[in-house]
Amino acid sequence: MLPKELKPKHCYNLVRLGRDNDGCYLVEKDSLLNSESLISFGINLDWSFEKDFFKLKESPIHCYDHTIKYSFFKKFSRNSFLKFFNKKYYSINGLKEIFSNIKLYKDYKKFFSGNVVHYESAIGLGKNLAHMSTVFNRINSNKIFLKIDIEGSEYRILDDLIRYQDKITGLVIEFHNIDLNIQKILNFVKNFKLKLVHIHGQNPGGEDYLDGNGDPTQIELTFSSYSQYISNNPCIPSLLDQPSDPRYKDINLKFLT
Repeated sequence: MLPKELKPKHCYNLVRLGRDNDGCYLVEKDSLLNSESLISFGINLDWSFEKDFFKLKESPIHCYDHTIKYSFFKKFSRNSFLKFFNKKYYSINGLKEIFSNIKLYKDYKKFFSGNVVHYESAIGLGKNLAHMSTVFNRINSNKIFLKIDIEGSEYRILDDLIRYQDKITGLVIEFHNIDLNIQKILNFVKNFKLKLVHIHGQNPGGEDYLDGNGDPTQIELTFSSYSQYISNNPCIPSLLDQPSDPRYKDINLKFLT
């Protein structure tokens, strides 16, 4: 069972941003509507959350991901091209990949323009590391919504999030290997003044991502600086929740009392 500190105390007005299943997050509506910008750590090949945010706000968006650059798209397309001419590979699939990659690159170039910026920088650990002071100074805003999915490096920036929490209207963060880092998470929840409004367990590999107690090893937590709620009873799961991997059923979270 998960610690009771990870269970929201009430049911909040949540909205879903991002594509179906993996890539979507539930956010508290007031923290979204009252934000003036978005900082996103970790996009990989999916910026559907950021696109939904921009449709609602049309405000500055700064994304950080050192793994995405032109050379990545070039390599990605080259591999698909080679598959197309590989007799052991169904050429129609290779052709589909080529057109899919071209479409993805065009969408990338179209979306990341103007005040929507992609920085080829790492957060937490890696080459071309961007420090949090630089990140927050660049956006030039005191009402920031923050999305974090950086594959385990989130633990390296928790103290920085607490340091800059007065600038954050809302936060959605993905925690990895929580069975090994639960105390770090609990310390963060305790010292982060934004209210915990939602929790969702991830199921990317079905039962392979459950620990010995049947709890998920990856969770998504949503925080808001606004305290308005719609019911005294927590809505866990929310009707808006979706399994990250649609091949498996969503995880039923249980909490200690």
